[in-house]
Order: sequence, then structure tokens, then C-alpha cells
Amino acid sequence: MSSIQDFIPLHLSFDGAGQEVEVLDVIQLDKDIYRIEENPVFTENVAFGDVIRVKTLEDVSIYIETIEKSTFTRHNWLLSKEVIYSLELKVLKNKIRDWQGKSQQVFGGIFIVNLPAHTEVDINEEVQKVIRTVQK
Repeated sequence: MSSIQDFIPLHLSFDGAGQEVEVLDVIQLDKDIYRIEENPVFTENVAFGDVIRVKTLEDVSIYIETIEKSTFTRHNWLLSKEVIYSLELKVLKNKIRDWQGKSQQVFGGIFIVNLPAHTEVDINEEVQKVIRTVQK
């Protein structure tokens, strides 16, 4: 995975006019070509790891196409505050990183995990273990 210093914030719009914009961390690969380095919250047009082409209009980049789909699979959970702030979830986040994956927490309780498609880890079972442990 790349270091955070490689990331740049891209003001990305999927409406074709630049009216609705989401700021995403990306890595620039070429002129107008970027790899998405986080999960968008407001669109399913792109995902973490996708390589996209954009057209820049002023300070906004308009999504044109996905050049290459991500090799990661995305998993989502809505977790309680107790689970989100638990030591057990912190440990799982470290394991996810060790498995070459990425975890992200948005809007307080939405927990998103991207794992390489070839992984043998049952991430749903791992998250359920955390929930069961915290709820005891």
C-alpha cells in the first residue's frame, strides 16, 4: 500500500456538470488518470482501488470512465458505538492491514473493509467475533 504522502485530494464529480462533488484521496498515475485510495461515500460508480479517467473543469474533476476495476472486494457494516471504539476492532483493523487490506470508518458507525479478492479470510466472521466479544 502507498504511504499517505502519495495521496492527493481530488474533487470528483459524477453528475457530469461538477455540481455534486466528493473529495477523495487518490494517487495520480498519469495526466487525468487516478487510482482511488479510499471508498467513496456518495457513489457506487467507483470503489477503492479503481483506476479512473477524469476531465478537469476549473477545480473539479469530472468522472469519465473506469479504466481498471479494483482487485479488492468491499464489505460494509453499521456498528454500534461500543464496537466502533473497542480494542477488539482496533486489533481487527491491524489484522486487515496485515492481510493487505484497508479499513475505513465513516459517519461514526459505518465500517468498510476492502480485502484483496483472493483472500481466504472470512471477514464477516471476523467482524461478528468482534461484535460478540464486545457485547458480552
